[in-house]
Amino acid sequence: MRRDPAKDIVAFLSFSGDHREPCKAIENFTPCNWEHAQRWLDDTGLAFYFLRKIKNNNSADILPPFVLQRLERNLASNAARIENMSYCFNEINQHFDKNGVRYEVVKGFSLIPEFCPNASLRHQADFDYLINQQSLPLAQQVLLEVGYTQRESLSAKEFKFVHPGKEAARGDEQYSPLAAHAVELHTDIWDSHLHGLADLSKLFTVQQATLRQWNGFVFPSQTDEDAFLLQILHACRHLFAQWIRMSSLFEIGYFLNQRVSDTALWERVERRIQDRAVLRELVVIITELVARLFDAPVPPLINIWGSRIRPAPRIWIDNYARSWAFGGLPAYQFSLFPRSKLVLFLQQQYKDPSAGAESSHRSWTASPRASRLASAIRSKPTLLFNAGLWREQLLLRRTIFFALAKARYICEIPRWWWLNRTPPSTSPER
Repeated sequence: MRRDPAKDIVAFLSFSGDHREPCKAIENFTPCNWEHAQRWLDDTGLAFYFLRKIKNNNSADILPPFVLQRLERNLASNAARIENMSYCFNEINQHFDKNGVRYEVVKGFSLIPEFCPNASLRHQADFDYLINQQSLPLAQQVLLEVGYTQRESLSAKEFKFVHPGKEAARGDEQYSPLAAHAVELHTDIWDSHLHGLADLSKLFTVQQATLRQWNGFVFPSQTDEDAFLLQILHACRHLFAQWIRMSSLFEIGYFLNQRVSDTALWERVERRIQDRAVLRELVVIITELVARLFDAPVPPLINIWGSRIRPAPRIWIDNYARSWAFGGLPAYQFSLFPRSKLVLFLQQQYKDPSAGAESSHRSWTASPRASRLASAIRSKPTLLFNAGLWREQLLLRRTIFFALAKARYICEIPRWWWLNRTPPSTSPER
């Protein structure tokens, strides 16, 4: 039986259970397995979480010396990168405060320590801010004044700025302190137009901000319940874009593992969701996916919601969720009939009726990124001559990847129809 290094590593990173079997499997990795595993760890953002778990379990001896040395070298580089980025982060915040910008830090450093024990364990490529609409022009001007360059964005609710530095890369170079980072200003967290999904706009506003402290810096950020819901929606945004970075799921699992018994927290989450049935189901989908991957505990409240979820989403969770999460990243990976478009079976359950048939057709005939790029070009034709934007898209690789994924999706349709004719399984996919 062919070994899948990714699944062995995920089993090792689980939040419960006996890790002896995953350790034994990792110890038996071949050089080819390690070549795949190292690339996968970098791409998924799990490299340093894996190293931390190895050391905490006193299992460093199961790694070949060259693998251990590379992980430790990259961790040191990433720590230096985070230190440099922290100064940039504080400078931006100070300028925002000085100029009266209404903002809230989301994701990134605001996740420490609730979703990640140490910032150096995360590969962070950008800073994200939720910005009051009236403050947007001022925030944009601040970023230009402190040395950032504005880039074209494919969402009307997102504005991207890039700090000068080496172009983003894979592998060792992504951890370099010299690698460029970005700043993203969001006027809203959820853009329903990206995928023609139900409207969840204005769920978060800067008026709800609370002060957080990290590395000696104080900044406005989110309450714990809002941070959890935002991480859920961030994961869903990637889910419906047909790929997801595994580390974002692991970090939700870390949060669940720490706070599963915090009854007051989950009562606040319930109050925030109120009667938003779609949001409640999205919480169930991501939480159960995290549980299936990393054995993270599921709060009793979410278990109750899960027992009431509609049949089609339940069928997707039980039959597709876990295997879909191990699909390759479309920008880089080649695989025969990749699983990325199987998420369309789930996405169809949350379509906004006002989006129309065109949105539904576009979602499975082209990659979401390509669809957004085409929309952006229609609204601003000069993008056709933006060489940097075309380089970022990796269009040839993506086109091949999604053509094969489309074929896989079509072949899977009869099975999906059959599953929806029978009662969904109650046993979790493992």
